[in-house]
Amino acid sequence: MTTCERTSPTPAVGVANVRVRTHSCGMDAFSAKPFVEASRRAFPFGIAALANAAASELSPFIDDTYRRPSEPICIKGKIIAVPQRLHFVGLSADSDRLNSLNPASHCLITRATDGRLRQQALRFVVDHQSSWVAPFVLVLLGEYVIEIVEDVRDALPVLDRSVYANLVRENRPSVQRLRAKATSYWNAYYRHRYPQKRDYPGLQAIDEIERWAV
Repeated sequence: MTTCERTSPTPAVGVANVRVRTHSCGMDAFSAKPFVEASRRAFPFGIAALANAAASELSPFIDDTYRRPSEPICIKGKIIAVPQRLHFVGLSADSDRLNSLNPASHCLITRATDGRLRQQALRFVVDHQSSWVAPFVLVLLGEYVIEIVEDVRDALPVLDRSVYANLVRENRPSVQRLRAKATSYWNAYYRHRYPQKRDYPGLQAIDEIERWAV
């Protein structure tokens, strides 16, 4: 099993990266700019420029009073923190503004409280092959909005199998929780449409991606 660590998102010059406890992930209630910090923690340090650009692009639309924790995810031995939900104001699925945003911004918007906005953002990044995009796509299989789940399931042929296989191998407990969420939503809302659990799109996709990791 890979041992993960999360490095400081903004280390000072000459200062070594430091390990932090994974339970500290999330929007810091004591930070003056919690969204900016959450944006930086949501991506590996290697794409800090994109993460900072995303924070700058989206800050005018974020409701920083809406606080939710983040999900720690391991990528290549480093921990990132994918926000559970972000609340945007003045940004909609029909907005032309979405077309000019960078991929890191689209990743963050997949965590929006607005389901249509999440779905539109997903369509911008679902075929992006970078390892830092994959966690944002994978977690959507635990969605209750079936149209989003179906979009991810239908995109399986274009996903980079090696990227998602590595993501699963490094995050077995997270994938187990994702499966439990998908099963819960199937049981609560979609059992009538998919009497056989194995036919539920979210579980179909999780099954397939886990097979890639064998």
